[in-house]
Amino acid sequence: MIASISDSIRLKKIKKQDMNAVVDWIDERKSKFYKIGWAYLKNHHDVEDVFHNTIIKVHDKIGQLKEDRYFETWVTSIFINECRAFYRKRKQTEMNSLQEPMDSSPLETTVDVLEDLDQLDEIHKEIIILKYLQGYSQKEIALILKLPVGTVKSRLHRGIMILRKIIEGGEDNGL
Repeated sequence: MIASISDSIRLKKIKKQDMNAVVDWIDERKSKFYKIGWAYLKNHHDVEDVFHNTIIKVHDKIGQLKEDRYFETWVTSIFINECRAFYRKRKQTEMNSLQEPMDSSPLETTVDVLEDLDQLDEIHKEIIILKYLQGYSQKEIALILKLPVGTVKSRLHRGIMILRKIIEGGEDNGL
């Protein structure tokens, strides 16, 4: 959503492919996006790479934005897709080198919760991250992920149930 007149002016600059305007807009929201990136990647350098990739994609694909009021949702969707791609690429590299995943410790800190989230399927994890770490409504999540609201609700419920089992130490994560 475009929040202010300055955002509206900045969006006009972004639409004229002003790279500085894209960087400024993302920088103002960096902590919000960083939390999303960290939940996926848990590595500062990887999150920074995703920021750079997102900035370039927003700059290059701004012509694809259909409605200005969905700009933030559109950028968030690009950022999440970049996180997913980076995560898949890293996961594939780890599998090829046969590295063992790190053990999760019992729930004690936010980092432990994020580690527990890693045990969820991506479809459940991303919805929980967007809802509880970023504060998006189910309707906003549906727009970001291009899913029906009912699907978001069911995945959120199922993801919470699975996460609860993980936190409580249950071995059967499939319910």
